[in-house]
Amino acid sequence: MKINKIFSAIFAAVGVAAAAAAVYLSLSYMNADPMLLTAPNLAKSQAAAMMNAVCRGDYETASGYILGNPSLGVDRDAADEVGVMIWDAFTGSLSYEMVGDCYATDEGLAQVIELTGLDIESVTEGLRDRSQALLEERVQNAEDTSEIYDENNEYREEFVMDVLYDAVTQAMEENSAQKTVSLTLNLTYQDGRWWVVADNQLLDAISGGILY
Repeated sequence: MKINKIFSAIFAAVGVAAAAAAVYLSLSYMNADPMLLTAPNLAKSQAAAMMNAVCRGDYETASGYILGNPSLGVDRDAADEVGVMIWDAFTGSLSYEMVGDCYATDEGLAQVIELTGLDIESVTEGLRDRSQALLEERVQNAEDTSEIYDENNEYREEFVMDVLYDAVTQAMEENSAQKTVSLTLNLTYQDGRWWVVADNQLLDAISGGILY
């Protein structure tokens, strides 16, 4: 199997169909200053519930707190063991803090969140070179090349995937770093409850940046 084909498929493509909408709480107050029409604590609890689900890696439940209940897609299984390993490390590292209280906006309320988790780029940066070096080392030291090459004298897929897995493991141990991002959760009141409004900032944060 050609090694470039393997390297290009480290992650599965993760699709996302996010519904986002912003509505005014009352048309009669379109030109007025923002007002808190219901207890902001209710909105804050909805935001917390969504973030708790995200930090559990339960994106299906998280979707239930987002306007339109979009299928986030980021909880789909990766195509290979390497992708699974990185994604599990990311979701397992997530934690968050709420900064201050909800505040009024023209569309409803907003809550500032600080989300901390694995910086995926710290693991994947330089992964190709690391994998290539490890592959060449194993080829050089191999006693039985039949475990490396197939009948077409190309690398066996299982051999390359083993090399990639070990390279990612090394990167996790030696280079992985945490990253904290600050984002604003926008909330809107509709159908008798508060909803988080999905936007690119939120989706980028809860996916570790691999959606874009």
